[in-house]
Amino acid sequence: MWAQFQIRQYLDMNGLDGVVDRWGKYLDRYGWEVDHDVLGCRDCWSDHGILDYCERSIYSPSHPLHICLDYSDCSCDS
Repeated sequence: MWAQFQIRQYLDMNGLDGVVDRWGKYLDRYGWEVDHDVLGCRDCWSDHGILDYCERSIYSPSHPLHICLDYSDCSCDS
């Protein structure tokens, strides 16, 4: 939980590229993908061709480093 807080704080200050540069090896260790191939992932697609992000995608509300997209109606609490 502490690591997630630290990474989230760093994300807010430095953006996603800064997080990957600084915390990349830790993200890999915990299985938190930040460069998930959404278009190639069969779990990210719904039956109607609309993207429904799986939990490995940073755009999924269940991802520890979730980021809301500007053009989507996100169901997260932030």
